[in-house]
Amino acid sequence: MNCGDSINYKASDLHFCGGQTKEAEQLVLECHYSHRTPGNVCFIGSFHETGGLFGDNGEMLAAAFFSSPPTRWSENVIELTRLVRKEGIKIPLSRLISLSLKHLKNQGHDLIVSFADRTQGHEGYVYRASNWKYTGCRDPQNDGLIVDGVFVPGRSCNAIYGSRSADIVRELKPSSTIEKHFDKGKHLYWYALNKKGKEKAIRLNLSDMNWND
Repeated sequence: MNCGDSINYKASDLHFCGGQTKEAEQLVLECHYSHRTPGNVCFIGSFHETGGLFGDNGEMLAAAFFSSPPTRWSENVIELTRLVRKEGIKIPLSRLISLSLKHLKNQGHDLIVSFADRTQGHEGYVYRASNWKYTGCRDPQNDGLIVDGVFVPGRSCNAIYGSRSADIVRELKPSSTIEKHFDKGKHLYWYALNKKGKEKAIRLNLSDMNWND
């Protein structure tokens, strides 16, 4: 997400769309801190200005990406992997999430998870505003490598070097300085769309913690 708000949009000023992939990916590349689109995307919800050809679909202002996550989960869950808005605006992101969750529920999904990255200064305020449950903050994890002083995310390491292992990359680049990079930990939030989702959350031991704990 981005700061530096200057234009304030109300929900009534906006039009919600689903599946606007190319425009949403471009928004991530330009405005999200990662500048990388996520993988395994199953749905994208987006807010647009009104005023398209039929008065209902103008410029995209914000987008929420939902993906099938890697095999870290023993149950089928969907992860909110990107939440992005154009710079210089204030927009009701909690409303964007809410409308997207309704769509995912209609698709048959039941449990949504998301991580707020402390390395980027994110605490998950938008999830609290949207009544998500809080599990806690996971321990710092190796999220990539520092190659000659430049951070390379783990996914990019795999694409460039075929591995995110510091030892393997050192063998490939013997004249470079290669060090592991660790994040500051990530806050985990979850939202159950129905009873089945709540049962999954229990089996996954996703406790509902208080932020003051």
